[in-house]
Amino acid sequence: MRKWPLNSVAVLCFIATWWLVAVSAHSALLPNPQQTVVALYQRLSAPRGFYHVGITAYRVLVGTLLGALAGTILGVATRYSRLVEAAVRSVIYPLLQAVPTICWALVFVLWFGLHDTTPILTIAVAAAPFFIINVWEGMKELDASLIEMASSYTHQRIKILGKVILPMLYPYLFAATKSGFMTAWKIVVPAEIFGATSGMGYMLSIAFESFRIADVFGWTLAFAIIIIAFDYGLFNYIDRKYMRRWKTQELKLL
Repeated sequence: MRKWPLNSVAVLCFIATWWLVAVSAHSALLPNPQQTVVALYQRLSAPRGFYHVGITAYRVLVGTLLGALAGTILGVATRYSRLVEAAVRSVIYPLLQAVPTICWALVFVLWFGLHDTTPILTIAVAAAPFFIINVWEGMKELDASLIEMASSYTHQRIKILGKVILPMLYPYLFAATKSGFMTAWKIVVPAEIFGATSGMGYMLSIAFESFRIADVFGWTLAFAIIIIAFDYGLFNYIDRKYMRRWKTQELKLL
C-alpha cells in the first residue's frame, strides 16, 4: 500500500479529532478547523495579507543564507587553521549553541531596533551552528587520496576547494540546509514578535494581543503548512532526486 493513502487517513483523523475536541470544549479559546481556515483566509485576502507572508519568507531566506555562508566558511577554515579550529570548538560553536535565540533577538532589537536586520540576524545566528558542525564533521570524513591526487595536478587551494572538497561536502551541506531552514521558520516567530513591525510573527502577536484566537490558530496553521510543504515537498524531492543518487554513485566508486 502506498504511503499517501495512509498519510491522508492520518491527516483526516487529526482534523476529526481536533473538530471533536473543539465542539466538546465549547470554548472560544479552541476554534475548530473550519473557523481556523476561515480566519486564515480572511487575513490573507485582506490588504497586505500576502505581503506579511512574503516579508517573512524573505527574512528566512536571507537569514539562512547568511548563516550558511558564515557556518560553511568557519567549518572549512577548521581544516586549514588550528587557531580557527580551536576558536570554533571552544568559543564560537558552544556560544551559539548555549545562548537562547530569544536572547539574540533582544540584543539585536537593542542594536538595530524594529528593522529587518533584527530577525535576519537572529535567524542567521540560529542557522549557523547547523552548518558549522555539519561542515566540520564533513571535513573530517574527506577522502584524503582524492585531495592528494588533486594536489599533484595543482597547488592552488582555492581550485582544490571548489573542484574537490566542496563537492564531497554536498550531503553535509544539504543536511545543514534542511535543518537550518526548518529551524529558521520557527525562530522567525519570536524574532518578528520582538523585532519587527511586519511579517507573520508580527501578525501573530497582534492577533494574540487583540485576543483573536481564531487568527492566532490561523497564522499558526500557516506556519505549519509552510514548514510541512518544504520538509515533505521540496527537501524530500531533492533528497530522492539528487542526494540518494549521488550517494549511490559515490559508493560505486569506492
